[in-house]
Amino acid sequence: AILCNIKTGWTAHTRLSVLLSSLAAWNGMVDLFLLIFVIVIVAVAIGVNLRVLLYFQQEDNSKFASSIVCKTIIVISLTLAWFIILLLPIDVRNSRPVQGVIDMQAMWMGTFITLAVFLVVVVPGAMFWHEIEDDPDVKKKKGYVVCRLLVTIFFAGCAVAISYAFLAEAAIPVTEYTCENWQSADVRDNAALLGRVACADGRKSHVSVKVGFRIYLIAVLCFVGWFLLVMFGGIGLSAVPLDAILEFKDRPRAISEKDYQKRRKVLGSAAQALLQRSEELQSLDAELSSQKGWRARRKQRSLRALYNRFKCGVNLLEDEHGKLKVSKFERGENLVIATAKLVVGIVSAILSLTWILHIVLVVLVPQFHPNFSANMLDAIFMATENSGAYPLGVALFSVYTLYLLLCVVKGCLKFGLRIFFLLSLHPMRHKATPLNSILFNVELLLISSAAVVQFSQTAFANYARLTDADVIFAAQIKHLAFYSWFFEHSIFVWALLIWFLLTFIFLIVRPREGGKAFRLNTSIEKELAEILGPTKIGKPADSTTPQPESLA
Repeated sequence: AILCNIKTGWTAHTRLSVLLSSLAAWNGMVDLFLLIFVIVIVAVAIGVNLRVLLYFQQEDNSKFASSIVCKTIIVISLTLAWFIILLLPIDVRNSRPVQGVIDMQAMWMGTFITLAVFLVVVVPGAMFWHEIEDDPDVKKKKGYVVCRLLVTIFFAGCAVAISYAFLAEAAIPVTEYTCENWQSADVRDNAALLGRVACADGRKSHVSVKVGFRIYLIAVLCFVGWFLLVMFGGIGLSAVPLDAILEFKDRPRAISEKDYQKRRKVLGSAAQALLQRSEELQSLDAELSSQKGWRARRKQRSLRALYNRFKCGVNLLEDEHGKLKVSKFERGENLVIATAKLVVGIVSAILSLTWILHIVLVVLVPQFHPNFSANMLDAIFMATENSGAYPLGVALFSVYTLYLLLCVVKGCLKFGLRIFFLLSLHPMRHKATPLNSILFNVELLLISSAAVVQFSQTAFANYARLTDADVIFAAQIKHLAFYSWFFEHSIFVWALLIWFLLTFIFLIVRPREGGKAFRLNTSIEKELAEILGPTKIGKPADSTTPQPESLA
């Protein structure tokens, strides 16, 4: 159109008509709305993830040029987690009402391969590099990172390649008909009787198909991600709303100068005790570093448990110190912020409740009663699709799926605070989160995102009908050898529901952290218990609990 305009000098009206005609013709080949939608999703994801990074990163790393590679990897990784989850509504739009021109199968494959590369190479490499970036004791930093990456790639590659040789067979369920009277069917005039005469008997059978390596890679990623989704997502479904409501209930309130000085003194004593414990742990670590053998390894594992317990104590003390400053210098928490926390808690409770109801009524009950039918959230998504409110349906879908990822991160933090001897703590704090902790949570989100995609396809099967995701997850991965027992019987979904119920009961009984994680000397514990409440501070250490002195 521009070339024609230059040569012939068309009027503005003619140029506009040509442009609109060209766009209409191009839109006939490519869904213009879908293309704009994908671009908007990527742009919004990058903007939100960049804001998340700036909100949580330490002030020491706030300069743009500081650790720019790690920050770039964090933003891209979070955007990848967003994109892989929102591929399902994109697939739905591309498949209905008519088949689009986008090769969604290739897009699914490419996205999951990218996810695998980030999980095994990119994010671990960034974590290894950030660990030794400012360490003068490590002379060959690049060699150190490359060696660790090669070990990671070797073990991950061997695990996938060896299992692929034995577990890549898919048993696709089919109905097999015996057609013994097919010759006599030729003389039949009534076509309605043709099937019953020619092929009267049908029985359930299976067709064995060896899936490609890319499909198997997706299955492995989903299988591993399910363990994290069940373990941490089940905790987070109850912890997210409960903690938000408790933050409103326990919000800092204005206090007098006398109360401030009293609390300040107690917290200072607690900090001094934790500082002394850190010195004990450092000396114990130096002593064990020169020892070898299984006894030394056992002591080192116990030392890691003590160190995680110490981190939990520091985490709780920092929380109380932050609340104390708000109570004194800001005269309590802003009412708008406190109310927002309450609203977030109520909305989160609604999301968790609807997720649980949807799992029970749509996924689990039909396994026992095949004639039972309930759509729940499926009906909402399909209603927005049929009414033309496609963006609204995608927004609701995004809220529910991204909420699952939020539950995974929250559940991991909750698990680390309660079961500190199994998992190191990586809390996300405003302007106080090291990049390595952010990278740890990013790795957690990436692993879980694969399982969230498969879970979404299973939970919203009617919404995901006739899509390439349905072919990949429901027709192939679901029936793979070894994995089929977990997926066909919804083992992970049952585990998620049961674990949610158990953790919900536990968090109702013990909603706040404390216990052994925050053990100080007896006098300090009594003072902190009086000020902070008995749920914040555990009982004095008994003789059966391993202490640094007894461990040495």
